[in-house]
Amino acid sequence: MDDKDKLLLTLLTRDARRPIVALARDLGLSRSATQERLAKLQASGAITGFTLAEGSAVGGRESAWLMVRFEPGKRCADVVPKLKRIPTIAAIHSVSGAIDLILRVDGEDVAAIEASRSAVAAVPGVAEVTTHIVLERHLD
Repeated sequence: MDDKDKLLLTLLTRDARRPIVALARDLGLSRSATQERLAKLQASGAITGFTLAEGSAVGGRESAWLMVRFEPGKRCADVVPKLKRIPTIAAIHSVSGAIDLILRVDGEDVAAIEASRSAVAAVPGVAEVTTHIVLERHLD
């Protein structure tokens, strides 16, 4: 499974009803190439009935919450579109207070979480990222 497959799964997790043409555009692929990837993911079991099969080849169940603070003068409109391109980001929430965003990232292991954190920190407009790794899930 490559980054395009992971991004496709992330996009479907966010909106399972998204049209194939929109998915193709977001992936930078043709409609037919996107349909082929979708069929392969279904055949592999990563997608079953258009429900994401967590713990499959998509990745394990390691998660972390990232607290993101912007550089002065930056806004969600400047940063969020770039963050949406990072396939391991499962949720993006803007919040009030000292931080600007809370992100949930999912990965196969702690190294994948760290890679996600590094990718977020490298986004122009991001000043600071604080990571909180999930130790135990009490309610999903």
